[in-house]
Amino acid sequence: MAKAVFHTLTILLCLFSSSVLSQQTLAQDDDQVLSDLEGPAQDFSPTGFFQGPIRIPDIVRFRKLPHRMNYEPFIADPIRIYELGKDYVPMCVRVLAESTDPEVTEVTALQLYRIARENLADISSAEANLKNLLTTSSSPRIRSACALAIAAGGMKALAPELLTHTATAADTERVIVESALASWKYAPAKELWRKRIASWPESATAVRLACEGLAAINDTESAAQLQKVATDSTADYLKRIASATAAAKLNPTESTVQADGLLKRSETERLIGVAFLDSQDTRALETAAKLCSDPEDSVAAAAWQLVFRQKPELLQPLLDNGRVHNDAVVRMTAARVMRLFPDAQRVTWLHQQLSDVHIQVRNVARQQLKLVAADKAELKEQMIGLCADSLKPDSKDWQGIEQALILLGQLRASAFSAQCVDLLNYPRNEVMVSAGWLIHLFPDVAVRELVLKAALDAETMIYDPKEETREHGLKQAFLFQYLGIMRVKEIEETLAKQFSKGVPGALERRGASMWALGLLHEKMPDPALAARFHERIQDRSSPNPERAIVRRFSLVALGMMRSTASQPIVEEAWQIDDASEGLRGAARWTHPLVGLKLPEPIGPYLYAIGGWRLNPYED
Repeated sequence: MAKAVFHTLTILLCLFSSSVLSQQTLAQDDDQVLSDLEGPAQDFSPTGFFQGPIRIPDIVRFRKLPHRMNYEPFIADPIRIYELGKDYVPMCVRVLAESTDPEVTEVTALQLYRIARENLADISSAEANLKNLLTTSSSPRIRSACALAIAAGGMKALAPELLTHTATAADTERVIVESALASWKYAPAKELWRKRIASWPESATAVRLACEGLAAINDTESAAQLQKVATDSTADYLKRIASATAAAKLNPTESTVQADGLLKRSETERLIGVAFLDSQDTRALETAAKLCSDPEDSVAAAAWQLVFRQKPELLQPLLDNGRVHNDAVVRMTAARVMRLFPDAQRVTWLHQQLSDVHIQVRNVARQQLKLVAADKAELKEQMIGLCADSLKPDSKDWQGIEQALILLGQLRASAFSAQCVDLLNYPRNEVMVSAGWLIHLFPDVAVRELVLKAALDAETMIYDPKEETREHGLKQAFLFQYLGIMRVKEIEETLAKQFSKGVPGALERRGASMWALGLLHEKMPDPALAARFHERIQDRSSPNPERAIVRRFSLVALGMMRSTASQPIVEEAWQIDDASEGLRGAARWTHPLVGLKLPEPIGPYLYAIGGWRLNPYED
């Protein structure tokens, strides 16, 4: 296409979200992936204790606890791979070279920036064009876009041009451009950065970037100026912190001396002093360890984090106070130290932190206990005993009970169902639901009648207006799965009520009902029940279509029933249902159990990103 056409064409570059620009993968165990690909064994039958992975979010919430029904069987959605069209970068390069429309040129450079930032493609073919525009364009917007693309594209040969540009750029550009120069360790930038830290009008962001750059290129000659800025009590606080941090890297010994002069002054000055100590210098770390007991929470928290990064063993003598410190950051850091250097006393302290009022502290403590149990088998039984002692229905410590239940599940402690039953009507949803979760992981025949009664009682409470804030439906989902695994036929009538889309309670409750019904009729196909599953599976286009979780487990239930009469329904679902939310995967998995040949695995879905719409016209 001739240049004349580019002069008059309209280009629409398809923007894309950075949240979907990389290959999505699922955290799955190899055996699960293999099982999903090969299909079920003919004797597939969920029974006994759960043997699969128990994946818990870092910050556990009772609504996100894993269900056995999602792992037995395990059905993964196909991996989605997003890739850029192979002609996209060449077209961008051509537009940069030939377009005379400033807006088109700017947007094209920005697209190259995003392509490089998201590692979608190599944009080095655009280097010459980007250099030309950066150095010759009269448009600040075009120059800015080109600078971003050059930085993200790793075009180190253009570092001199980027340095010239950043001298007068806005801070929003400098954050990207100067971070690239620092990562490239571009030494000629030191003069600009030295000048900036000595300039009073410069913004805090600009000074921070200069400090980070000087530290990156190891410009020890600038340490004195950095110390001067950091000790100037009239200077901006953020500039002082950045300067002190950089100075500590460049001249740790002198920076420790500077810190000494600040540590008996105000809270702000002591925080600057902590930044001066951020090095591996022995005296600096010993001084920082003393500041871990500072009366101001901010200073203590900064010191704890610094010492933990550099030499955590120095914090061991401080754990008795750190574990109950007023500041949550200190308490979390103390938990991480106890994990590194565990013993029986520290396991007890970590267990006490499970009751912390701060949600992140108690979750971090649980994570550390799990890690200790994996490394120190001799401490695991102690943890289990402490957790078991926490499961008291009259206790007000709901935080500690919730975390103890989750940890018991993670440690695969299977002997506490009776204590969990007593917690199934605890006043807090977190405890009530987590108790049901632990029961369903390790089903105990000894609590069969008690769990059945709890599930039936929950069915009544779900309809009680006084209980509308209670998560009886989610609790019941776990209890239904227990009752299905234990083949408790008495619950069948209650499970059958969940075919109705109008029932209240959590959606997982209805999915669990389909799964449990399949187990109750395992290898015993019931035509009437199968027909009800067919109805749910085929409810795709009604004004209120059936939810995916119900349709998925209806397909699974047909497989567990070995309902050979359902072959047309299963085949139809395989042919027309979407692959997301496990629907098509469930249909594939069900094939061999109803007498059909297992289809080929669902391959990755490739999605092309980016595109052009060209509308040339002639005079």
